[in-house]
Amino acid sequence: MRRILLQLTTSLFIFQLVACSGSTGSPKSLQNTNNEVTDSLAIRTTLEGWYVAMQEIDTTSILAPLTPQFLLLEDTLPLTSTELVARLKKGGGDTKWTAEFSDLRTRFLGDVAWTTLKNHETAQGKNGKECEADFLETIVFVREGESWLIDRYHAAEVHPWSCEE
Repeated sequence: MRRILLQLTTSLFIFQLVACSGSTGSPKSLQNTNNEVTDSLAIRTTLEGWYVAMQEIDTTSILAPLTPQFLLLEDTLPLTSTELVARLKKGGGDTKWTAEFSDLRTRFLGDVAWTTLKNHETAQGKNGKECEADFLETIVFVREGESWLIDRYHAAEVHPWSCEE
């Protein structure tokens, strides 16, 4: 009797699993989780590559992951993609800086995702002085085909730039 109940329970579970599954045969909730993991990794890779491009002042690679409507808002300074590139070029390659991301959290709604993170930046100017600042950032991404493009970028200073004396 136990064996029959176990078989019926197992059959019912499999029936419910199949009824809730997508075309790949796995439950939709698992598909979403797998897609979100893959998409989260793609978003982080896009973001990290974009920062490297900005550090190297590689105009083509700075613009590549941005939507035509891109807008960056750093504290209260709004910048289009063209204004961002001009600002980076004006600063030149004299300052070397790095960005270290932590506490990344990405949420998805269809082909739109938004990521919040903490960003610790360090910079060393041609005078050799080390400076650092901390930001809380929110980035809005839009899926274009298989890529995630940056549409909006907001950075708020949490700890202002401070330099060694």
